[in-house]
Amino acid sequence: MTASALQAVNFDHLLAYWPVLGIGCAVGLIVLTVLSVRWFRAPHRTLASPAPYTGPEEGMRGSEWQLDPRAYSDRRGTIRREGRPVRVQVTSPALKGGVETAYVLDRSTGGLRLALTAALAPGITLQVRADNAPDNIPWVTVLVRNCRHAGQHYEIGCEFDKTPPWNVLLLFG
Repeated sequence: MTASALQAVNFDHLLAYWPVLGIGCAVGLIVLTVLSVRWFRAPHRTLASPAPYTGPEEGMRGSEWQLDPRAYSDRRGTIRREGRPVRVQVTSPALKGGVETAYVLDRSTGGLRLALTAALAPGITLQVRADNAPDNIPWVTVLVRNCRHAGQHYEIGCEFDKTPPWNVLLLFG
């Protein structure tokens, strides 16, 4: 085509589509930017050799095989914090003495891990109150999720029935 032929072509009908083309290009640029930022911030897996297989040995029956404990991940939705054990009072109809003393070993906004002298079955409801709590602080309801023997005491994993206010949570340590 010659220069005079190009001058004869009319591009006026395409002027109506330039906002659509511009918006499409802008969206594409934003998507590429977000994807590249995520790519560079994400921890990348290396191509190193995989972890050794910990499955059943030759001749071992399937019922004897157990998963490596490191294979389990922490399923907690909240971060748990350890700290100085805090003395608390625990009450429940399941406890024979009515009110017993326990210690908070770790805590989160989701629950508590208590050290108690008595074993409790999962599913039992307890009322817990910090030993140093003022009289106007209410008892907190927790649900026993697990119980395991740990030497001279039992470690009781408890979940809050309803997350208590921050000022009450602070009393547990």
